[in-house]
Amino acid sequence: MLIGFEASALQGCKSGVGYYAENLLRGMLSIAPEHDYVLLSNRDMRASWTPVSRETIHGGRFFPVRAAWMQAVLPGILRSIEPDICHFPNYLAPLACGRPYVVTIHDMTLFITPRYHRLKKLVLDRTLLPHVARSASAIITVSKSARADIVRHLKVPRDRVHVVMNAVGPAFEPVSDEAKLEAIRARYGLAGPYILYVGTIEPRKNLTRLIRAYARLRKSPDFRHKLVLVGQPGWRCEPIYAEVEKLGLQRDVIFTGYVPFDDLPVLYSGAESMAFPSLYEGFGLPILEAMACGTPVVTSSTSSLSEVANGAALLVDPYSVDELAGSIHRIHTHAGLAAELRTKGLERAAQFTWEGAARDTLSIYEEVLTARKRTLGARSLGLGARPKT
Repeated sequence: MLIGFEASALQGCKSGVGYYAENLLRGMLSIAPEHDYVLLSNRDMRASWTPVSRETIHGGRFFPVRAAWMQAVLPGILRSIEPDICHFPNYLAPLACGRPYVVTIHDMTLFITPRYHRLKKLVLDRTLLPHVARSASAIITVSKSARADIVRHLKVPRDRVHVVMNAVGPAFEPVSDEAKLEAIRARYGLAGPYILYVGTIEPRKNLTRLIRAYARLRKSPDFRHKLVLVGQPGWRCEPIYAEVEKLGLQRDVIFTGYVPFDDLPVLYSGAESMAFPSLYEGFGLPILEAMACGTPVVTSSTSSLSEVANGAALLVDPYSVDELAGSIHRIHTHAGLAAELRTKGLERAAQFTWEGAARDTLSIYEEVLTARKRTLGARSLGLGARPKT
C-alpha cells in the first residue's frame, strides 16, 4: 500500500496536531514498515524529518499558505504520485483530491466556539470543512465526544466517523532525577512549588478564570505556589496577560512561552498539580501527559475531558472560579487525595499508546480500500454507480 500522508504540521514549533501527526506516523512506520509512505508538505521537510523506513519526502517548492497549496497545488502532486490512499491529519483536504482519503478532524471549535477564531479561519476553514468531511472515505476523530459533535454539525453518517484516541509517548513518565528537576526550575525561574498549565495562551483555554482562582488561593498565607502557564501566545491573548496585571500577580504567574518537547516531562513531573480548565476540547492531550508523569490533574467536566480523565482527575465546572480554586486547594491540602490521583492517572495514561492508535488507523485504511475495491468490482459488472474518490 502506498500511503500519502500530509505532513505540514511537522514543521516548526509543534503543538497538539503536530505531535499527533508525528507520533501517529512514527507508530505506523514502526508496526507496518512493509507499506510505502510519501510525506507531503507545503514546505521542504528534509530539514525537519529524517526518513527512518520506507517513506519518502515529496520535495515540493516552498508555498507559504498551506490552505492555498492544498487546494491549488496538491491535487496535481497526487495525480503524479497516485497513492492508494491519503491521510490528512489536520482537518482539511483538497476538494479535488482525486484519491480515496481519510481526514482527521480533532474537534468542532469552529462551530462550537467560533468567537475564539480569526475571521479568516472562520470564512475559509468553516466553509471547506463540511465539503471535506462529506467527500472523505472515512473520518478519524479523537474522542466519542468529538464524534458526536462532528455528526451533529457536519451532518455525516455516524458510522463513517471512527474514534482513534490520542496517546502519550514513552518520554512522558515520572522524572525523579533531582538534577534534571533542578535544571528545569533554574531554566524557567521556578524557585518553589508550582501549579502547571500547558497549552496555547488563548481565551478558549479559560485562563482568565484560572488566574482568578489562583488569585483566591494566593490570599492564604501558607499558599506560596507559582502558576506556570506553558505555551505560545494565541489569538486574543491580551486579556489574559491583562488579568495578571490587574490582580497584581506579575511576580507569581510565569509565562514560559513555547517549551521544547524534552522539557515537558520534567515540568509536568515537578508540578504539584496540573490545571486544565478548558471550555472545549476534542481530546485534551495535556491532561494525559500530566497523568503519565504522575501529576494530579484538575480539569473541566465539559466536552471530551471527562471522557479522557475517566475518573483519574478532579472535574470542575469551568465557568465556576470557586470550584476551580476549591479543587486545586483540595489537592494541595490533602496528601491522600493527591496520591490517589497520581496512581489513577498513571493507570489511565498507560491505557493509551501510539502503537495502538497506529494499528487502528491502518485498519481504517484497509477498510476504505476494501470497500473501494468492492464498489469498483460492482461497477465493472454494471451493478452500481461510480464511487466517490
